[in-house]
Amino acid sequence: MNNKIPLVLKKLPQVLFILLVLLNSYFVESQQKTLQFIIEPLIVPTLFIYYWFTTPERKTTFIGIFLFLWMGDLFVLFENNSSFLKWGVFCYWMMLLFLSYHFLHYFKKYVLGAHLLGLLFYGSYLLVFLSHVYNSLGDIRIHGVIYGLTLSLLGSFTIMELLRKYTNAKALLTLGLLIFSVRDVLITYNKRYFEEDVFTYPIPILHALGFFMILKSFMWLEEINKENLNCNSDALE
Repeated sequence: MNNKIPLVLKKLPQVLFILLVLLNSYFVESQQKTLQFIIEPLIVPTLFIYYWFTTPERKTTFIGIFLFLWMGDLFVLFENNSSFLKWGVFCYWMMLLFLSYHFLHYFKKYVLGAHLLGLLFYGSYLLVFLSHVYNSLGDIRIHGVIYGLTLSLLGSFTIMELLRKYTNAKALLTLGLLIFSVRDVLITYNKRYFEEDVFTYPIPILHALGFFMILKSFMWLEEINKENLNCNSDALE
């Protein structure tokens, strides 16, 4: 089915995704909330169309990942409402759970030493961050800590896998998750520590870039798995 889709149509969602991210970044910087409310909800669906056009086999888990990411983005838009922020963090946490589940399909071998290094990195990262903002989190404190622990645990496993056996796909996944987490840190500083938008245009760019890298890494890993399966079947013949 994918082979029948013209190359131009496959590339169009990717180009549109980049334009939407840049526009959204500009609207965040210039504080044009109305235009941000129009543009931002279109970003994740555009990336989903790109995924649908370029991936022969769509994974159910990734549909869940896109859904909860999109819902999280919508809730976080209503930043002045604490209840919406809680739901936003919850949706992002659900997205991380789906990502973790998808991650387990590709990585099976556990390496204690490499994982300890990953835990040291993300554990230090989380502790430094929480030491700054924990008292400012207020009624989303529990949500934020659970989300941070989940992301840190997943991040530690990506580092473990990267150290165990380097591939470009694993490097992209590790870096993408880290970039995605930096966006969360900047938002938390804005809303709960500084209580004003100190960081503006980098936030949507980091959010989009980090998730695109995560998505692309899993697409590469799927291609590698297919190649390995084909090699094994050829060898059996």
